[in-house]
Amino acid sequence: MSKSMANNGMQSGAPLKRSVKVRKMQSRTTIRTSNQHARRQNRKPMQLLLRITMAAITPPIWRLIRVPDQFTLHQLHRVLQIVFSHLDYHLYAFQFESRQFEAPDPESEAEDAAAIRLCDLDLSPGSQLTYIYDFGDGWEHNIAVEAVLPMPSEHGPDWSPRLLDGERAAPPEDAGGPSGFMEVLEALKDRSHPRHEEIRNWVGSTYDPSKFDAWAVDHALTLAVAWGAV
Repeated sequence: MSKSMANNGMQSGAPLKRSVKVRKMQSRTTIRTSNQHARRQNRKPMQLLLRITMAAITPPIWRLIRVPDQFTLHQLHRVLQIVFSHLDYHLYAFQFESRQFEAPDPESEAEDAAAIRLCDLDLSPGSQLTYIYDFGDGWEHNIAVEAVLPMPSEHGPDWSPRLLDGERAAPPEDAGGPSGFMEVLEALKDRSHPRHEEIRNWVGSTYDPSKFDAWAVDHALTLAVAWGAV
């Protein structure tokens, strides 16, 4: 065999080896993905204990909720709207690791939040997600998974999302993001502030940023579930 033929043979064999290696890697990835899907299919329904804290706001505004892991991210969005007294006027997104999920939009490259269940994310205690509401004001909510709990054996009220605890009232809608909300708080607590009356009239006479009625909000969440709004 001539040297040129040998060299040509070696060169033609290299891509073949790379091709085989790529196919093996793709095969392993497919098997791993299939195994993960099978585990999710066979997994019993669980409950997630989530602590949600609004970012960049002091004193902190937080909620502790329990939700079924069969809920989609869009359903979690509806729960968060209720427990933070948002009005669902604006767009939203969830971020987890390098992925982003939004409401269905043909012009968006984000994944469909209504097609992804919480159990699809393989969450465990310590997992972190971010929920962003109102891309203009930019309300960020840091979501921490505190526990993964077994679901009661019999279907009942405990299969529904529940608000367990929380502190402080959430910002009024369209308050201008964290910085705007801090200005609202300054105006409310200082009667001599030039915008005190304006801000008080805007937020309403009953708005108290230090108060949070967990029982009333949990009741509203229960009604929303009963009405099919979650």
